[in-house]
Amino acid sequence: MSTKEATASYVELGSQTYSLFVDAYASANKRALDYAKSVWEISTRPYASTTIEAAVRENFERTSEIVSLGITELQTSGQKSAELAEKFVAQAAKMQESYTEAVKGLVDTSISNINYVKDTATAQFEDFSKRMDEMQKSATATLSSN
Repeated sequence: MSTKEATASYVELGSQTYSLFVDAYASANKRALDYAKSVWEISTRPYASTTIEAAVRENFERTSEIVSLGITELQTSGQKSAELAEKFVAQAAKMQESYTEAVKGLVDTSISNINYVKDTATAQFEDFSKRMDEMQKSATATLSSN
């Protein structure tokens, strides 16, 4: 994986993760507002009767509705939190996979660079060795002819 591809992959995954959190935050806020609205509607609706007995009975009914509403909201909130955690773990796995691919590409590039340096150094050493042999032959031939 090239550096350009790795960067694009990280940007894409970062964008997806950000969208995941923004959606979860917006959903949680909407649920909280809907819950508050429902509690408000239950609490502020007019009483059917003005007798004490009817008012007490209706208060118990309203309290029961609010408790049921709260339980439902807590269940939904827990479920949504679990879903967010699952999605986040999946995103983390994708990030880890992308990171592993990027490191693998970096190692491959490093090995390629080391091989290039080794091949170049070997070629230069062979060239130097040939020149030294030629200089030695030239010097030996010069000494032999004198």
